[in-house]
Amino acid sequence: MIERKTYIPFRENKALHSIDYLKGIIEDASVTTLQRIHNISTEELHWQYADNWNTIGALLSHIISCRRFFRIYFIEGKELNEAEKTLIMPGLEMGKHIPDLITGAPVEVYLKELATTKAEVLKSLDTLSMDQFHEKREGYNPKTGHNLAWTIYHLAEDEVHHRGQISLIRKLYKNIVQDKQ
Repeated sequence: MIERKTYIPFRENKALHSIDYLKGIIEDASVTTLQRIHNISTEELHWQYADNWNTIGALLSHIISCRRFFRIYFIEGKELNEAEKTLIMPGLEMGKHIPDLITGAPVEVYLKELATTKAEVLKSLDTLSMDQFHEKREGYNPKTGHNLAWTIYHLAEDEVHHRGQISLIRKLYKNIVQDKQ
């Protein structure tokens, strides 16, 4: 099983420590998500407690889509093109897209995408200047705006929130499905 890194390395350039810190948070959020889905079956991955409920696979799709969206829109500062919208928006929005997110794909598909999107986010963070990282941006809070430091924290926070849902769904699955088998 993958282990958590309980030591966040910092570069010699102290100005970059805040970026390194958030990269450590993203790394840890990712590892603990992987721990929660360790040894998950395809059936459990796509099991739905009730109509319109999230599945673990749908939640993983959401985490993957959030990483892609945050990297492109917030870190790289680009609008999504049509191909990116088609790829990202169902997992980002979920809701009406839940039926399409129940794909029956094995966990390996999600693991590959989780690894790819995490690596892309971490790599893109290394391209930032401290001015870009701290500059005030419009949105999120109409009074104060936000900065990329908060936005990246929010990306990790979102994953942690959905990891809690994953844990709950796994418990429901065990109590409802596995105990009846």
